[in-house]
This record gives sequence, structure tokens and C-alpha cells, in this order.
Amino acid sequence: MRSKVAKQILEETPAEVRIFVRQYTDIVIRIEQILQAKGYTQKDLAGRMGKKASEINKWLKGNHNFTLMTLAKLEAELGEPIIHISSQRLHKKTRKQIA
Repeated sequence: MRSKVAKQILEETPAEVRIFVRQYTDIVIRIEQILQAKGYTQKDLAGRMGKKASEINKWLKGNHNFTLMTLAKLEAELGEPIIHISSQRLHKKTRKQIA
């Protein structure tokens, strides 16, 4: 069970901050999974992207706010999707909103 202090902090944390932290963590975990599967290090990725290893480290340590362009470049370089949005779910929701 969480401590009372931790519970209070969580309750006081705005929903958008909790969502941001969850999504950022999911993105970093996905990138780390791809790197591991391909046998790449952060230094390898930096070299392939023409970046400094310290910049990649900042991305994966939470010291960088990913832009969609950064994510697109990462996906292009790694050859794997980082974020997946189910188009099936989107189409169902769009149909309901239109009806």
C-alpha cells in the first residue's frame, strides 16, 4: 500500500502530468526495447542519427520533450514503430461521433 504522503502527492498531481509521465515512460521503454532487440547501444543510435551520445541519453532519461518529428526520425532510423494508434479504434470512434 502507498504511504499517505505518496497518495496525497498523486492526488494533487494534475491528470495531464500523470498522463505525460505515463506516455513518456512508454515511449522510452519502447525505444529501449528496439535498441536491445537490434543490439544497438545509445552510442550506436547517436552515430546513426548524426547526434551526440549525450543528446540520445537526454532523450531516454526524460530531459527532453519529444517532438513528433523526433519520434518520426527515431522510427525511421530504428525501422520500428514507437507509437501505435489503432486505426480500427479511431474509425469506430469517428463513426460514432459523426452519427
